[in-house]
Amino acid sequence: MLSSYVSSAIVDPVFASPRSHSALDVLFAVYGYAVQIYCDFSGYTDIAIGCAMLLGFRFPQNFDSPYTARSLQDFWRRWHMTLSFWLRDYLYIPLGGSRGNRTMLYRNIMITMILGGLWHGAGWTFIMWGGLQGVGQCVGHYRRQRRVAAGLPAQEEGRWAVAWQRFATFQFVCFGWVFFRATSFTNAMNMLERLFTGWGTPTQLVTFPVLLCIAVGIGTQYVPPTFAKRAQEFFTRIGTFGRAGAFLQGGVLGAVLLMITTLGPPGVAPFIYFRF
Repeated sequence: MLSSYVSSAIVDPVFASPRSHSALDVLFAVYGYAVQIYCDFSGYTDIAIGCAMLLGFRFPQNFDSPYTARSLQDFWRRWHMTLSFWLRDYLYIPLGGSRGNRTMLYRNIMITMILGGLWHGAGWTFIMWGGLQGVGQCVGHYRRQRRVAAGLPAQEEGRWAVAWQRFATFQFVCFGWVFFRATSFTNAMNMLERLFTGWGTPTQLVTFPVLLCIAVGIGTQYVPPTFAKRAQEFFTRIGTFGRAGAFLQGGVLGAVLLMITTLGPPGVAPFIYFRF
């Protein structure tokens, strides 16, 4: 629902013709795509996990609030975890992993991430996306090694330090999403160019509903994991209040269905990862 609305409201129009939109439109289209791909992929994963549990199977967790990651390495421990662990176990470790000197380590990281990009599609945009992930991880690894060698913690702690780490990691991830979503390398370059040259163009697509959906899509990842369980238990207890509780449950479910019908696209929404 949320991902479909953001896609149709800002992501698809801007990526289709970035030079026709303002820098602010482009910026929030990139943020919107970050929300879209997470909500779409994570949502379908949760559906698959739930259906499997009904049949007596338990699938592994695939997402763990990835946009709260404090580093790119942390991001890949949280994003598409089944693929991340497969790349680690069947590419990175057989290549030598972290054994050997620094050059061999960086080589192994780059090969793993570029091949991970090619897994999504044989194109320069995916090679660039995988390469960016590899370079980002190499830089992060180098920085952590330097801090440890200086007798400091691998990552700086403290409220503001953590907030900055999360902000910087999210910006880098979104930068990579430009190449992941772009239809061609030229399209990606046009998006990035417009971020610098489009500030004099009036903003057309950054509306309050779009901003609200993006904020909700990112903000929900900061909700404690126990909140959903408590909310489910509370909703179940409402049903024990007799007829009034049943009517209240029905009203809540009806409101949710109304939101889905209003914000969702007509027909069956296409699943992003069908492309891959």
